Amino acid sequence: MFGEFGKKHPILVNALGVIIVFFAVWYALYLLVDIFTLHGQEAKVPSVRNMSLENAIRKIEAAGFEWEIGDSLFNEAIKPGMVLEQEPKGNAMAKTTRVIYLTINAFNPKMVNLPILSEISCRDAVNRLTSMGFRHVTVDTVPSADEGLVLAVKVNGHPVTPGSKVSLKDQISIEVGDGLVPEMPFDVLPDNLQDSLQQQQREKAAAEAKLHPNEE
Repeated sequence: MFGEFGKKHPILVNALGVIIVFFAVWYALYLLVDIFTLHGQEAKVPSVRNMSLENAIRKIEAAGFEWEIGDSLFNEAIKPGMVLEQEPKGNAMAKTTRVIYLTINAFNPKMVNLPILSEISCRDAVNRLTSMGFRHVTVDTVPSADEGLVLAVKVNGHPVTPGSKVSLKDQISIEVGDGLVPEMPFDVLPDNLQDSLQQQQREKAAAEAKLHPNEE
C-alpha cells in the first residue's frame, strides 16, 4: 500500500523523507552537544575565601573547576596572596566547566604617579592622597607666610617631584605653611629687587593695555 502511495505521490514521499532525516540529524547533534557540554553535571563551588592562593587552587582543581585571577587589591594588614573574593560564591551550584574568578591580595603594593599637590590646601591634598589609596600620610608645618598651603612633599623622608612613581605603602609627608612668617613689605625690599618687581608690574600693565586698547 505504501509502495503504491509512493508511486502516486513521489514528491510528497521525498519531502517526508527529508523532514525525517532533518529531525534525526538534529536530535543526534543535540545528544552530542549534551555530552560535550556536560549538560546537567553540576557541583558545589568550593569556598576559598581567606585561603592562600596555593591552597585555594588545590581545592578548586580537586572539585573539578578551573580558576583565574580576576583582580588584585592591596591591603598591608592582610598577608599577600590571600583570596579576598571569589565568583561564583562558595557553596553555590555551577557546571564544572565554569571558571572561578579570584580576587587576591596583591603580592606587591601598587605603584602610582604622585599628583601635583603644591599650592593647594592641606585638606585637599590629604583627601586626594587618601582617595588614591595612600594610608601613611602625615602633615608637617613649616615657617611660611602661606598659611595652610602645601609647599613641598616628601616620600620616605626624601623630596620628590610630581609625577614620580611611588608605592601606596610609602610614607608621604606634606609640608604646609604655618602662616607665621610676615610678608616682606614692598617698600623695604632691596633696591635691585624692588626695581625688578616694578619693571614686572609695568610690563604686565603694558601687556594688558595691548589686549584691551579701547578701555580707558
